[in-house]
Amino acid sequence: MNKSINHSFPLEGQQTVIFILSLAAALLMLTLSGLSLAFPEGVYSSLKIAETFLANDLVNIIVGLPLFLVSLIYFRRRKLIGLLILPGALIYVVYNYFAYLLGQPFNWFSVLYMLLVVLSGYSFVQLLGSMDHQAVKEQLEGGVAERLTGWILVIFGLAFITLALSEIIPGVLDGSIPPLGDKAVSVADILVSIGWVIGGVMLLRRRAPGYSLGLGLLLAASSLFIGLILFFFFAPLLTGREFDWVEVLTVFVMGMICFVPTFLFYRGVVRSKKEVPGS
Repeated sequence: MNKSINHSFPLEGQQTVIFILSLAAALLMLTLSGLSLAFPEGVYSSLKIAETFLANDLVNIIVGLPLFLVSLIYFRRRKLIGLLILPGALIYVVYNYFAYLLGQPFNWFSVLYMLLVVLSGYSFVQLLGSMDHQAVKEQLEGGVAERLTGWILVIFGLAFITLALSEIIPGVLDGSIPPLGDKAVSVADILVSIGWVIGGVMLLRRRAPGYSLGLGLLLAASSLFIGLILFFFFAPLLTGREFDWVEVLTVFVMGMICFVPTFLFYRGVVRSKKEVPGS
């Protein structure tokens, strides 16, 4: 294979389209979160729904938006790191706003949530379809802790699928299925966790798409852990929810298991000797 491709930005067209759609999604997320924080009574139809999502709106601005903007800046500059972290930002948005969409009575904000999910999901599909996965693998293979990353993604994915199903199945079995909104986060967990398992298996088998998805999946998972920790701190301030140190410490310990391989994968991308500075 022609080795010069290793020194190029491994995206075959569609960069402008992906950038515009992703930027639109980032701006829409900022707008929705800002409106929710400024006018919670006008956005959320009940106090219970506000308690569920209001703190997360602040997390979206503090965690999700910077991740999105950093990835877009490097993506626009045709940097490999931007190409690899943008999927994580898009997954973060799809996960969060799919839960928003299912977790509230349908209203005109639901249309905007749906638009945000579609924008991010379409950008994600276009991004993966346009990547030269083999070129990414050639740059990263052997330097991104494939086995550790793969096993962490598979184990976390299976664990979260099991936990989510344990929230949903009892209601199915006893016939007391709650409104879908009550289990919106569990449904979103299952969808994202399936992606973690698939990405982990591909990395363990050293399949090229696993290298393209690995850092994005890890960053999405890490962002969700960081966001959950911040949620536990913000919720008591915004909604009166009781603060629980046990919840915070539990999530922090679980998050550390994810943060380590994320750092190792990121370091492997940065240290890749096959990437030419400024490419």
